[in-house]
Amino acid sequence: MKEVIKFIQDNLKDKTIVLGCSYGPDSMCLLNLLYNENIQVICAHVNHNIRKESKKEMQELKTYCYKHNITFESITLKKDDKSEAYYRIKRLAFLKEIANKYNTKYILTAHHADDLIETILMRITRKSNLTGYSGFKLINKENDYTFIKPLIFVTKEEIFKYNKHNSIPFAIDSSNNSDKYKRNRFRKKILPFLKDENKDVHKSFLKFSNDLIEADEYILKEVNIIKRDVFNDNVLDLKKYFKLDLYIQKRLLEQILKDIYEDNIHVISSKHVHILTNLLSKDKNFEYNLPKGWIVLREYDRLVFSCQSGQEKYNIEFDKKFDFPMGTIEVVDDSDKKDNFVIRLNSNELKLPLRVRTREENDRIVTKNTNYFKKVKKVFIDKKVPKRLRNIFPIVVDSDDNIIWIPGIIKSKFDVDVDSKYDIILKYTERKK
Repeated sequence: MKEVIKFIQDNLKDKTIVLGCSYGPDSMCLLNLLYNENIQVICAHVNHNIRKESKKEMQELKTYCYKHNITFESITLKKDDKSEAYYRIKRLAFLKEIANKYNTKYILTAHHADDLIETILMRITRKSNLTGYSGFKLINKENDYTFIKPLIFVTKEEIFKYNKHNSIPFAIDSSNNSDKYKRNRFRKKILPFLKDENKDVHKSFLKFSNDLIEADEYILKEVNIIKRDVFNDNVLDLKKYFKLDLYIQKRLLEQILKDIYEDNIHVISSKHVHILTNLLSKDKNFEYNLPKGWIVLREYDRLVFSCQSGQEKYNIEFDKKFDFPMGTIEVVDDSDKKDNFVIRLNSNELKLPLRVRTREENDRIVTKNTNYFKKVKKVFIDKKVPKRLRNIFPIVVDSDDNIIWIPGIIKSKFDVDVDSKYDIILKYTERKK
């Protein structure tokens, strides 16, 4: 325990810390170590309310804290058949809540060296990424919180010896003996073999973990520098993206998703990155649905991450000016432009007032200098209007619903030449991206 004690003395003195304590041998060992070093510790206990012994264990832990003048906080979850991920999220939220209550950013858990070995092996067997293969860090800063695992230096056997020598009470969770759980199978069958081969194998795994963490942090630093150049306003520049090494491309997508989902990152896995990578390799436009309402759209040389699905349609009377997400349509007194961003109209040829609306299913426009109809859907495709914008892009019509203009895209037969008679000039100003 010397390395653990030294770490506590060097890093936690004069700090208030929150300890996630289950009343198991690991967390009780850490609680005692912190207490002996006079650390201001808040014992935070989550009663999962699954085992019949849970209530008794919570009470014994509370009594222990009372006798040692340790602040005790607890929460009892509703009895329910939920996944392990559900309980992990609940535990984390509670620990953060207690940290906020006591105005500290330090949260400690009792993960030890054997836990690290098990975590690395499990992630290797189920597939992960470089971050995952490294297991977990001794110190991990996450937003406003610093998560610390001081027992990472010692094995379960050393913890039991410490507890026995110091007469520390604890309870054993009976579910830890069940082969139903994958982690238990690794603990009972794989770890003994590794330790027979090398009694200090936990030190080898710790070095392996630290090496991967150092490599991963370096790569992530480079990826974030690249991201600032190629990803802005939720749009990835694919021309720049495809010039990157394939591995960096994948890490870039991982980081983009991490930034988008933040606390909900648990709903994203390597599967989503793999699917996006494959879709991008086909050089075709696509739309891919992500969890929680996000969609990813390839629009030629752009990859757009959007939550804009389900926008409401509109049909409103136009009165001098209309603002929308892509830009502004307004009446102007004069303009020398002749492109699709300006249209000149003779009010005698229209039924006023003009209206601005979204696209309807069978919309057609008689384009300038032609006598035939063209489907608006086909216009959008030909002009490469992003798919996500087609159903919300403004279309100017008269009161008989004749399509007059699709701003910035195409003009109708109603557009009047500069040297002809007109009394209305409309201008479209595209919003800067």
